[in-house]
Amino acid sequence: MMATTMRAKPQRARGLTVVEVLLVIATVVLVAAVLLPMLAKPKGSPRIPCVSNLKQVGLAFRLWSNDNNDQFPQVSTNVASSLAWANSPQVFRHFQAMSNELVTPKVLICPSDEKRTKASDFVNFSNANLSYFIALDADESKPQRLLSGDRNITGGTLSNGFLRILTSNTLAGWTTNLHNKSGNLGLSDGSTMQASEKYLHRQLELGDLPTVRLAIP
Repeated sequence: MMATTMRAKPQRARGLTVVEVLLVIATVVLVAAVLLPMLAKPKGSPRIPCVSNLKQVGLAFRLWSNDNNDQFPQVSTNVASSLAWANSPQVFRHFQAMSNELVTPKVLICPSDEKRTKASDFVNFSNANLSYFIALDADESKPQRLLSGDRNITGGTLSNGFLRILTSNTLAGWTTNLHNKSGNLGLSDGSTMQASEKYLHRQLELGDLPTVRLAIP
């Protein structure tokens, strides 16, 4: 008598339960909530375009200087200079004097400066369209002196609401605005840098001046 061969019945593939489906959906939603904001942020540091702006500012100052006896507009006695505004809170005048070299005032706004807005032209330009200070004692022949930088610099004494006076012994620093207790500097030789508070102190020492006068917009 021949033995009967028993064949195993094929097992049905088990479907996902309602609980498992809900877990998968919840996981997808959680991952999306974490990744989407990261993907939405612009690539690169917001300080990079700010440094680029200051580089253009430095170039504009040097171009102006080359046509005006090697002096920057805030110290020059030429007719087209901004020396007459050295004691004025209208800091924008020093940059307005270089409208031809700068071409557009849009480069005078730091991307992180939410309290300032870009001006479309220099005719309607004011402190409200300016993110950068100007050093009133900048000198092209003194390359390590400060020329410009982020307006959130602090320390020293503030006179008339706009003139900040620093010394090599000043505990200068940066506020939490703009770049979170750090900032960017432009020097008289046209170079720019990202500066921590420690580097800011060092730069003040290298500037060869007992006091540094910064006009803050």
